[in-house]
Amino acid sequence: MSMDRLRQSIGLMAKHLDVQIAQLVTPEFSNGLPSCLIGNQDRPVNMGLKGLQLCGNSIMPYLLFLGQPMADRFATHAEQYNQNVNSMGLTCAQLARQSVNVMNQYIAVCLLFVAQAVDLRGKIHFNTYDPRLYLSTSTVQTYEAVRTIVQAEIDSSRPYLWDDGDRAVDKDIAKLAGSLVDENSPLVAALHSTVKQLRHSKIKPDSSLTKICDYGSNTTNGS
Repeated sequence: MSMDRLRQSIGLMAKHLDVQIAQLVTPEFSNGLPSCLIGNQDRPVNMGLKGLQLCGNSIMPYLLFLGQPMADRFATHAEQYNQNVNSMGLTCAQLARQSVNVMNQYIAVCLLFVAQAVDLRGKIHFNTYDPRLYLSTSTVQTYEAVRTIVQAEIDSSRPYLWDDGDRAVDKDIAKLAGSLVDENSPLVAALHSTVKQLRHSKIKPDSSLTKICDYGSNTTNGS
């Protein structure tokens, strides 16, 4: 049951993030950010992060699919009809690991959207693509970690993605997804205080949020 709830919660979080991405790329909801978070708006044809949104939008339903319960799909007629209900623990745990791995990819996609969005917001309000002027200390640490991992130097004159084809975004996704399961990565270090706060916040010990934090930690440690 706990692994079922874990996968269900991951699916719901993915759906929530999908809505937030949709709002970021739509000027009517993003408080003036460029459509599709386009960097160079003077270029006649520039897709910005439209392709990346389509990628993330296709991952989200998969996570919802993986979140379907196994508790009501128990096997029957084992041991010559002696065991009518058998444990689905192994199957649920395997699906949970698969769900966590896919979620790593999805979170990597989301981090690229956020990096581009804060760059563009900085230009709108402070005339610079360096957003560290207005981000909180903990957010700056995460932002810098993302830019370091994807090897994109912070430049006050250009956002993360300026023109289509500037970067191989799929490689950036792979780097970020890998860093999320590397306990020595700068991204994990930047997120440590946030994860610690979630673990010690006023939530029930058996809640889905606690299970996600603990499962992610165990996955990082290779258990």
